[in-house]
Amino acid sequence: MKSLKTLLKQSPMLVGMTTQHVMRPWLSKVWKHSGCDFIFVEYEHGFFNEADLADFVLSCRSEGLPIVAKVPELSRTAVAKLLDSGVTGIQLPWTESKEQIDRLVSLVKFPPQGIRAAAPGCGNSDYDLSVDGPAFVDHANQETVVLAHIETRRGVENIDEILSNPQVDIAFVGMYDLSLSYGDAGNFTNPVLAKGVETVIASAKRNNKVVGMYVPDAAAAERWFKKGVTFFETASEVDLINQGAQRIVRDFRNLAKVTKPGA
Repeated sequence: MKSLKTLLKQSPMLVGMTTQHVMRPWLSKVWKHSGCDFIFVEYEHGFFNEADLADFVLSCRSEGLPIVAKVPELSRTAVAKLLDSGVTGIQLPWTESKEQIDRLVSLVKFPPQGIRAAAPGCGNSDYDLSVDGPAFVDHANQETVVLAHIETRRGVENIDEILSNPQVDIAFVGMYDLSLSYGDAGNFTNPVLAKGVETVIASAKRNNKVVGMYVPDAAAAERWFKKGVTFFETASEVDLINQGAQRIVRDFRNLAKVTKPGA
């Protein structure tokens, strides 16, 4: 499996496809053929069970794709199960304080950096039961990725404290919820929202962090890529099915407008 840590250091841009509902191994192969760099699992708003998630994560790993997952709650069990399934990056929604991100880091990292409990021999080691314990722990502490998901006004206000933790890798901007927090839902051109995002970008530069964002496509990414955002989570299987279905039906409707039956 590719090292997400290495990709963050070496790649000018990373693009990850989003999985929100379909936890089938075949989808990992579709994502692999797309050429994406990683997979994002939307576990806060997605609908699937833990067993299907574990199978999907293992399949992604077999395809060489690292996985980032949004944890649904800041708890030891929730974080541990994602890591033990083989997830590489943990993304904490609604990050608003240094205390929250410090807690997440402690749950992601093994001692002495944190308090993560060891469970080698699961998806985290591709079910290799002969894994060397110390090497496994050292590798995990080096390779796990922590994402502070900034999606509220308070998160922006506290961004310097949040990013002061040296184990935080990515400052991730949740644009839609941030627009809600600023009182202008879905208006991504709002200058107050833009100022908030630029505050996060400036802090990330000062603290030597990567900046991430969800965007539906490259056109939406262009403005922010120019400003320094390089880690993009993008369209889900639901988005692509919806877009494809609408396009096909629209093409048929257009055909009916310009062509007579039997002509």
